[in-house]
Amino acid sequence: MKVVLAFDKFKGSVTSRQLNDAARDVLTHQEGVEVTCVPVADGGDGTTSVLAASMQGRWITSPTMPPLLNLPPVAASYFLCDDGTALIEVAAASGLTLVPPDGRDIMRANSLGTGLLMRDALEHGAQHIILGLGGSATCDAAMGIMCALGAEFLDADHRHLFPCGESLGKIAHIEVAGIPQTIKDCRFTLLTDVDNPLNGQRGAARIYGPQKGASPEQVELLDEGLAHVAGIVGSDIADKPGCGAAGGIPALMMHLLNCELLPGGPYVLAAGGMDKALNGADLVITGEGRLDAQTLMGKGPGCVITIARERGIPVAAICGMIAADFDPAEAGLAAAIAVSDGLPEDLAMDPDSTLERVAQAVTKLINHDT
Repeated sequence: MKVVLAFDKFKGSVTSRQLNDAARDVLTHQEGVEVTCVPVADGGDGTTSVLAASMQGRWITSPTMPPLLNLPPVAASYFLCDDGTALIEVAAASGLTLVPPDGRDIMRANSLGTGLLMRDALEHGAQHIILGLGGSATCDAAMGIMCALGAEFLDADHRHLFPCGESLGKIAHIEVAGIPQTIKDCRFTLLTDVDNPLNGQRGAARIYGPQKGASPEQVELLDEGLAHVAGIVGSDIADKPGCGAAGGIPALMMHLLNCELLPGGPYVLAAGGMDKALNGADLVITGEGRLDAQTLMGKGPGCVITIARERGIPVAAICGMIAADFDPAEAGLAAAIAVSDGLPEDLAMDPDSTLERVAQAVTKLINHDT
C-alpha cells in the first residue's frame, strides 16, 4: 500500500514538515506500507520554508516595519536563492499574528514592511520575487508595498495619502516616477491562498475583514475603497480570482509592476513533486488546523483533494478541528478526523501533544483502511 502524506501546517502549532515527519514515523512501523511525503503550503505563512527546502540559497533577516506604526519594529526573514529568486511572505512583516488581538486596526494597517523587505531583496541582487500572500493583517490593496517601492498616492488636492485601508477611496493620482528601474525590471510571482476577487460579496473586505478586526461599518468602507481601486486597475485585474488575497495586494502590484498571479497551492505542490508522488498511490492523507469552507477556496488541503481526486485516489484528512457546516464527504474526503475538538486551547496548540494526537489518528486511519 502506497500512502502519500501531504499535510499543511496547523497554524500556530506545528509545521507541514513536522506533521509529515510524525505521520511517516508511525507508518514506517506498518508492514507493507510505502510512504512518500510532499510538504504543503498555499501561498500563506509557511510557503517560503516549504519552497526553500528544495532550493539552494540562504536566509536573510532584515529589520522592517510592522503592520501598524505603534508596534515594535520587525526583524523578518526571506530566502534568497542562488539563481536570483527571492522567496518572501507577506505574513513575515505584515502578518496578522504580529498584531495583538486587542490591537487590530485594519483601517490603519499597512503593507509597508513587506515592501521594504522586497527592496532589501532587490538590493541583494534579486531579479525575481515570489511573494506568498496569505496571513496578512492588512486591507490596503498594496498601497504600502508600492510606497516602499517608490510610488506615491495623492488625493484630489494633491496631498500625499498614508498607505492604509482608510485611504483607498481617496486615491486620485498615482505617481510612479520614483519607482527605480531595477524594480520595474524585476519579475514578481504572487501566490494566492484564496480565490476571492478584489471587492464585492466575495471580496477581500467582506470575507476576510472581520477576522482582521473590521467592524460591519469598516467592512462597508473598505469594500467601497476597494471598489474605487477596482475602477483604477480595471475589471481584468479586480475580478481575477485571487485578487482579493492579503487585503487586495495583487490589485495595485499587478497594475503597476510586472506581476503574475498564481494559485499558491498547485504551485507549491508542483514544486514539491506531487504529480510524481501520486504515481501508484493508494491513499493520500492531508490536513490543516481547521477544515472549513475556506479549505476549498484555494487552501493547500483543498488543492490536494482536487489533484488526488482527478487521479482517482482517495483522500483522508487529519486536522485540528472541523467546522460544523463542513461536510467531509461533500468535499470529496473518504474520511476526516479532528484531533483537537473540545480540548483546552493550550493543549490544542501544544506542538508535542498535537503531533502525538496526529500520529495516533494516522495509525487509526491506516489500520481501518488496511
